[in-house]
Formats: sequence, structure tokens, C-alpha cells
Amino acid sequence: MNKQYLYYIGGVAAAVVVSAILAWFIFTGGGAAAPTQSGGTFGSFDNNAVTAGNNGGGTNTTDNINQTTGTQTSQQKIFKISDGPVAGATFVQTFHPTTTLARFVMADNGHAFDLVLDSQGAVPRALSNTTIPGAVSALWVERGAGAVLQYLGATSPKTVYLGFVASSTAKTPATRLQFYPDGIVGLAASPDGSQVAYLLRTAAGTNGFVAKTDGTGGKLLFSLPLAQVQLRWPSPGTLLAYSNAAAGVPGIAFAVDAKTGAVTPLVYAPGLTATADLNFSHVLYQTVQPGATVRTTYSHDVAAGTDRALSFDPFPEQCVQGPLAASVLYCAAPLTYVAPNYLDLWHQGAASTPDSLFSFNLAAGTSTILASPGGSEGGKPTDMLTIAVSPDAHYLLFVSKYDRSLWGVRLRP
Repeated sequence: MNKQYLYYIGGVAAAVVVSAILAWFIFTGGGAAAPTQSGGTFGSFDNNAVTAGNNGGGTNTTDNINQTTGTQTSQQKIFKISDGPVAGATFVQTFHPTTTLARFVMADNGHAFDLVLDSQGAVPRALSNTTIPGAVSALWVERGAGAVLQYLGATSPKTVYLGFVASSTAKTPATRLQFYPDGIVGLAASPDGSQVAYLLRTAAGTNGFVAKTDGTGGKLLFSLPLAQVQLRWPSPGTLLAYSNAAAGVPGIAFAVDAKTGAVTPLVYAPGLTATADLNFSHVLYQTVQPGATVRTTYSHDVAAGTDRALSFDPFPEQCVQGPLAASVLYCAAPLTYVAPNYLDLWHQGAASTPDSLFSFNLAAGTSTILASPGGSEGGKPTDMLTIAVSPDAHYLLFVSKYDRSLWGVRLRP
């Protein structure tokens, strides 16, 4: 999910208790009852929140397209794909002929579109007309053939799976819907997009479940005595979880075995944010010590248990795995100095600094600037919410935090 909207639900105060329970992570894996809901249709949406709209009819496809950008005409390195608001986007690559599609979901109505990036003058094509008002994030699964959308309900986050059903007629898009449990506070997809892990809060902390992409077959995987937890699934066999970041507040990151649910503590540090590479051999984490004037970023060697300070300071949560090399990440980060508590303020909407795009090799510790929106390369200065890289590493996309518009970047000529 897009953490910028749900990251601070409930606040970060619970992170203060982390230092009192660190021993728990070292000596126990926790336990909890099995989920009471599994299989079938999960959860419930607010009345009239999800509607079929013109799903299957296709007569208002043109109207939906007009709500987005017109055509993909710019040949600059940085180009606009769609006006906002976009909830999330990814890439889909086809091979007969070889074509790269930008696939995105609109935040205001949940409608999904494809735009061919390899064809000058292409226009968006409606993929789904199912209406889901107020979508705040899209977690892409099944290599873009499905998405798990979240929106804020009256009392708790709501979650629904959209499966984009192939149709022989482009004018009749069809969508398969399946509801997840209400109240999910964290989502992560496996690297191959075949499974989803999600978090539900309990009186004792947080339970982590693993399920099929449509939410069925959910089973309890792990439990943590923390109410504020972030979840990522960077490696096929290992999930990464860490306490919500707050500058100067004790934090912890740990590995979770994707099959057994075994919990292994990795890093303890104040103001912690983290991510990992595809092999889970290195963990990129950032820390803000109490009273510090700078943020410090490290590469943690999981096997050796050692840490190496880095000169490059991205926010780990703003990094995604590269498609062609296990140790390469693509990150958004400001080129200018920001305060140690900038990330806290950024999540609260109280701070903003334009980002540039970098590639970063965790094993070698080297970084390369890829693009800076707003200059001769095109685009506008902005901080970024969502990053995705095409399977061939030819394109990158991001969502602007300012107006939720969607932008593409040509990484190669």
C-alpha cells in the first residue's frame, strides 16, 4: 500500500515502547490464534463504495480516458503519463510485439488504464471501469494482472482485490472483485506477485497473515507485540518488518521466514527505516540518533552481521528492487540537505523537498543519479510517492506527491 496515507494512522507514540520489549524478539517468535476469516469473500465495503459502473459494457470508455491525460507525446527523458490523482502504477510488458505498458489506477474512482509507452501519440485504454471512490494505494500483483486497492472507510481501512480479466474485445473490460478483511494496516506482495502478506492490529500488537493475491486462503504467519509496524517482501523466502520510523525513537527491524513465520531480529536503531535486496543478503537502513543533526544510512550485511556507513542517504522506503540485478535498488531522494526529522514531517504533510532519482548498488555501495525532474530533462520539481521500474529497466515511473500526477522516465535511449 502507499504508506504516505496510512503510515501514521494511530500515531508513532507506540514506537517508544520498543526498547522495553527488544528481548522478546531475540528469545521468542510469538504466537496467536488462527485467523477467523479465510477463503470466500472477506470484509465489507461501505454502502455504494464499490460499483460495477460500466464494467462489461464499455460505452463510457472515452469519458474515462478524458479524465486522464490525453496522449503520450513528449520525447523528453521525463514525460507525463497521466494527470492526477493516481493511486498507483506499474509496468506490464508484452512480447508479440514487444511493448511496454504503463498500468495505473485513478484515486478518485478506482478506474484502471493502460498506456503504451513505445508508441508516439498513444492514448490511454480503459482496463477496468469498476468504481471504487477514494482509493489511496494500489499494490500490484500477478505481474500487473491484478491490484489490491485500499481506501479509508468510515472507521478503518478497506481493501479489495481487482483481477483484470482478459477480454477478446478491448471495449468490454471486465474485473473480478474479492474483498479482504477490514482494518488492514500494512500490505506487501511477494517478488513474483503470487502472494500477499497483510497486517491486522490486535489488543496485543500486530498479526501478520499470508494469503493468495485475492485474499483467500489467509493464514496467520507471525505475531509481534507492536501496534505500529511496516511490512515489505523484498526476497522470495523472507519478509522484512520494522517499527514505524520516528526521529530519535528506538526502532527495530527483523526478518520473517515466509514459510515458517520465524522472526529474527536484524537491526536496532533510533528512527529506523529499512529495505532489503532480492537475495536478502543486504539490508539498507537509515537511523536518526536523538539530538542528531543528520541522518545516517548503512548497508547491513545479513550473513556477517556487519554494517557499512554510506555517503548516499535515500529514504529506504522510497527505494524499489531493480529488475535485472539482485543488489541494485532504485531510489528517490532530495539532493539538498533536509532536517533529521524530515521524514516524520513529510508523512504528516508538513514538509516537502523535490526528489531526484538514483540507482544504488547495495553490494558495492555505489550510487548513480538517473534524473532530476524540473530541468532540461523535463518534468517538474516534486517529491515522489511511488516508484516502479519496467522489467527490462528501460523505463521508470513515479507519482508526484504534489498533485498525484503520474510521470515516466526513459532510463535508456
